[in-house]
Amino acid sequence: MAQAKKFTWGATGLAVAAVIVALVLWMAPSRQTSSAQDGAQPAAALISRGYTDAPAGTAVVAGDPAGGTNLLELRIKDGQKVERDEIIAVLSNYPKADVALRMAEANLSKLKQTHDMVLMGTRVTDIALLEATLKSSIESDKLSTLQRSRSGKPPDVKELEASLAEQSLQRERVRLELAKTTLKNDLAQYEIDLANSQASVDSARRSREESLVRSPVNGVVVQIFSRQGERISPAGIAKIVDMSQLRVLADVDELHVARLKPGGKVEVTFRGSPTIYKGTIARVAPTVKRMQRVEPDGASSTDARVVQVEIEFDDPSTMPQVLGRETRVTFL
Repeated sequence: MAQAKKFTWGATGLAVAAVIVALVLWMAPSRQTSSAQDGAQPAAALISRGYTDAPAGTAVVAGDPAGGTNLLELRIKDGQKVERDEIIAVLSNYPKADVALRMAEANLSKLKQTHDMVLMGTRVTDIALLEATLKSSIESDKLSTLQRSRSGKPPDVKELEASLAEQSLQRERVRLELAKTTLKNDLAQYEIDLANSQASVDSARRSREESLVRSPVNGVVVQIFSRQGERISPAGIAKIVDMSQLRVLADVDELHVARLKPGGKVEVTFRGSPTIYKGTIARVAPTVKRMQRVEPDGASSTDARVVQVEIEFDDPSTMPQVLGRETRVTFL
């Protein structure tokens, strides 16, 4: 009886063991299949927060120190649109520089008038008259020579008259050549004076330009640092931003840097607006920066290592042109 009971328990144990082995063999492929399916699922969308800025289109205008240290005139106001090379301010050295330029331009104009009226006018006319006089004297001398040859004057008298006539012609020739040489030298000196006068005008114009502050870009005045009548602030005169170069700068945890590639697509929404704007990753910063991250409970903060990502909009004309506006960026 005892042997029969022992045999029954042994058979039962073998049966249970067989069932357990079969169950394990059945569950193993199922778990592998489930794990494979989990790995095939796409990673969750990467979401980050950022803000709008235009680092490549921002210009802080300070003016040239040679133009003066005080702001004589300010021609802009906050929010005003300006064009490239438009005068936005005038510095304190402008009046003096403007007078110097006007004087230099007057001297240049006077020099050119002298050239046109005297050198190429009166002097050329005088030389033409001398040439005509010499030609007439030569013809007159030919007639006198013919008359002397037919006259009954003594030979020595004829010789003396011929000598005197030749000396008179020679003086006229010398006078004509001297007038031509003098004009040639004066024209050469004029070219030198003209170059020097033009250089003076250019220098005076540069000095006046130094006292004029122009906008380096087409943009909007977003901040004014100096006011009319004041000394120019160390920060400059004004900040101008080219809104066509507005970008979104987003900070992404360095753990996700492998997913950030230039050319990657993103979707951007602004705080308080449901509109979605399409964008493209333009640049991923090559360095990591540290920042304090506030936890949701608000009672603690941790150090975070993030990478800055610059995003440009696919259609900049449709986006709100506002600096520093908070955004939500979804990396696709």
